[in-house]
Amino acid sequence: MLPIVAVQVAPADSVDAAPTLEEQLLHACSAGLARARCVPARGLGGEVPHGIAIVSWAGAEHVSIEVGLADGGAPTWISRALDFAESDPQPERWRAVGFTIALLADDPRFWPEAEPVELAPVPAASPALQTREPAFSAELRALMGTGLISGPWRWGAELRLAVPVANPLFLTGSVDYSLAGSSSLDVRWFDATFGVGLLASSILARLDARVRLELLAENVAVRVERGGAVDRQNAWIPGVSLGGDLLYPLGDDWQASARADAFWLDGSTGISSGDQRIGAAAGAGVLLGLGAGRRF
Repeated sequence: MLPIVAVQVAPADSVDAAPTLEEQLLHACSAGLARARCVPARGLGGEVPHGIAIVSWAGAEHVSIEVGLADGGAPTWISRALDFAESDPQPERWRAVGFTIALLADDPRFWPEAEPVELAPVPAASPALQTREPAFSAELRALMGTGLISGPWRWGAELRLAVPVANPLFLTGSVDYSLAGSSSLDVRWFDATFGVGLLASSILARLDARVRLELLAENVAVRVERGGAVDRQNAWIPGVSLGGDLLYPLGDDWQASARADAFWLDGSTGISSGDQRIGAAAGAGVLLGLGAGRRF
């Protein structure tokens, strides 16, 4: 059986030391060790650990780690300190601590009779957090906003993609489908947008924000039913949209997503039946959305 490294965690009062977080630390530590496995220091019984690791949190964003030889001879200690950003997910912080313990515990001074092991460098901050730059994100949101002039709002859904180009610049595009109507009038909107934006990370406690400027192409399709006759019309209208998104992480890959946009079209779209004008689709207004997305 592999030798053990006993890990003692001393969290500060402001740190949530949930058992699942400590388990993630131990799992990452064991996965990173080439010659041993990591176990909690409590409940060792009569088993003598080959090494011991002491994890001391100073608040939720700073931790110091000391690893020393514990099975005879003069103790040799190696230490490392990690600092995290407010936006770093807590599970990633604890996994980063586990990988750092593994790096320190594999020091050749702790294993004088073992074959040398080539170790991959671990950065001073969380490796998962430093390398998890998403290639792009996709979001699906419920949609509501300006529909008919002096009429009901439209309701529908939006699919949006965002692709980073060079921080903080990104390309983005979306498709929207929404509906509004009354007893004799049904209106359908299909919008397609494409443009650029800027990303601002961690504007407030892990909350990210995006600002977008996009070209807009809108198709308005109308169905009018009067006196048993049905009349259908549709038209494409160009425009522009200025909007923003708020993004809040829900785990490693998922995020809650909200949007607010102001749009301007090349005029309103009149709706008529025969010679009578019965309404118009708005040529400017606002669109709001709420949903979730995934980072890839």
